[in-house]
Amino acid sequence: REEELLYLTFIEDVTNEILRLGLFSNRVLDQLFECYIEENKNRLDEGKMRQMLDVLKSDLGCSQDSDTELIHEGRDSDTELIHEGQDTSESLDLQESDMIEELEFTSKGHRLRKATKSEEFLESISSSLQ
Repeated sequence: REEELLYLTFIEDVTNEILRLGLFSNRVLDQLFECYIEENKNRLDEGKMRQMLDVLKSDLGCSQDSDTELIHEGRDSDTELIHEGQDTSESLDLQESDMIEELEFTSKGHRLRKATKSEEFLESISSSLQ
């Protein structure tokens, strides 16, 4: 029972992080998931975490196909699938960059604690996008 609560807390934390970002893509979600797995693999079973994250990804309507990107804007309740191609990949990079900048602003402005591994990872993504 207590172990089940740990997994529910894990998936809740991941879900809250996704919602807090307000803008995401399959690629960023996969990277975020990996951060949370790394952060929790010493206390939770990696296979079970991956299984739960696969269900979450499916519930979010994300494709398992890496060629499809899911873009969700926090102010817009509609979800739009964009097939990544020559015309849209630059737009997606800009949107991801905006999301990461928003994350950095939020984490610096509202959190007075040590950055989590996922925040550090997203900051490294931001650097690589610039």
